[in-house]
Amino acid sequence: MNRYPVIPTVLVVTEGLTEKIYLDRFRERDAGFNLIVKRSPEQRPEKILKFCESQMVERGLNPRDGHAAYCVFDTDYTSEDKLQYILDRAKKKGIGIIISKPCFEAFFLLHFTSNIDSLASPKDAKEELRQYLEDYSESKDYWKKLLPMQQEAINRSRRFVLSERINLKKCPNGTNLYALFDDFSERKVMR
Repeated sequence: MNRYPVIPTVLVVTEGLTEKIYLDRFRERDAGFNLIVKRSPEQRPEKILKFCESQMVERGLNPRDGHAAYCVFDTDYTSEDKLQYILDRAKKKGIGIIISKPCFEAFFLLHFTSNIDSLASPKDAKEELRQYLEDYSESKDYWKKLLPMQQEAINRSRRFVLSERINLKKCPNGTNLYALFDDFSERKVMR
C-alpha cells in the first residue's frame, strides 16, 4: 500500500485578533506545510500555552514528526517570573514562544521605523502606529500595506533576542517574530 508523505503542520496560537489576522495571511498552497492559526480563548500567556498544548494533542502534532507549534503573545502585563515559567515549560514541550514588547504592534511599526525604544505601553505603540496607518484598528487587515516593507521589518526585529533568562527591563522593545518567519522559510526550502 502506497502511503503519502505526511505534510508537516505549523500550529500558531495567538493572544489577540491582530496577530491572527496577520499570520493567517501566511497560509498558502504548496508551501510544503500546513499552517493553522488559532486565537486562544483566553489571553493570559499561561492559558495560551495550555491551549496550544491541548491543540497539539487534539491534532496529533509532535515536533519529532516535523510538526511545530508556537505561542504568540505580548509581554505588556506579564511578570518576568511568569514569562520564565512559560518559556521553560514551552521548551520542554517543543513549543516556540514568540513575544512582543510591549505589544504585537511593535512589529507593524518596524515596517516603518527602527525607533521603537521609547514605547512604554501598548497604547503608545498604537498611537505611534496611527502616524503610519491613519485608520489603524486591531481588527483590520493591513497585509497589503505592510507587505512591501515586510523584509525590512523582519531584519529590524532581529535585534530582539529572547535569552534563556528573561530580563524585560534590559530587553529592547520589539519582537522575535523573525523566528517564525525563519521556520516558514526553512520549510519552503525543504519541500
